[in-house]
Amino acid sequence: MNGILSCIGAVMRTKIAVQTAYRSHFFLSLFLMIAGDLMVPLITLLVYRSGVAFPGWTLHEALLIQGIFGIAKGIAFPLFFGMVGTTLRLVRQGTFDLLLLKPRSTLFMTMLNGLDPEDFGRLLSGGVLFGFALSGIAAPDLAGWLQFAGLFLASLAVLCAFSLFMSGLLFRWVGSSRVYDIFDSVTNFGLYPGTIYAKSFQNILTFVIPVGLIAFMPASALLGRAGWEMAWSAGAAVMFLVLGVVYWNYMLKSYTSAGG
Repeated sequence: MNGILSCIGAVMRTKIAVQTAYRSHFFLSLFLMIAGDLMVPLITLLVYRSGVAFPGWTLHEALLIQGIFGIAKGIAFPLFFGMVGTTLRLVRQGTFDLLLLKPRSTLFMTMLNGLDPEDFGRLLSGGVLFGFALSGIAAPDLAGWLQFAGLFLASLAVLCAFSLFMSGLLFRWVGSSRVYDIFDSVTNFGLYPGTIYAKSFQNILTFVIPVGLIAFMPASALLGRAGWEMAWSAGAAVMFLVLGVVYWNYMLKSYTSAGG
């Protein structure tokens, strides 16, 4: 574990040094990222100000979901999602072989090469939104916070699984540079309360493609609305992650190098 953390720390320090060499570009990218992440909460605010609302959800409760979503992305994107772009670039260049020669797991080395400290900026927008939302709801009790912590870890597992599926896809379909658009289209359902969808669709978003676990269920835990179905959904997140790892390793076998 110490070796893994040392590798992550060394890569992070190097990448931060590289990005801060061009500070204006770094801060401009950070600003645009934060502005983009705040667009959906802004729309939600405007919708509520116009007198419309999600049934059963106040403004602060709806923003709580979106704040948690932003925090989850602020952790998962710098740690996991860089491997998607890394895989696409290295497979196209025919240099992914270099990762296969490393003395560590290929999956770990792919994630390590994809670490992107710039994406930690999402934590800022998500954290501010989360704090604002908490200020407008009743203070969660200890049980709520504990449930939230467990479900938030499951949320990160779901996002990690998505990064594995997208990255694995690129071993065979190297021209699929729009995988992020697919991810955004699917996960956008998780930005809103799950109760606004039909029951059958809720089950799909909970147990089949668990995007509802990214933010809706952790928010429900803080609001004291968590039931036994939360445990089943957390199990679905673990299974989703396991499937992601299996899929990634299966697709790695189809990698044929530059001469394939």
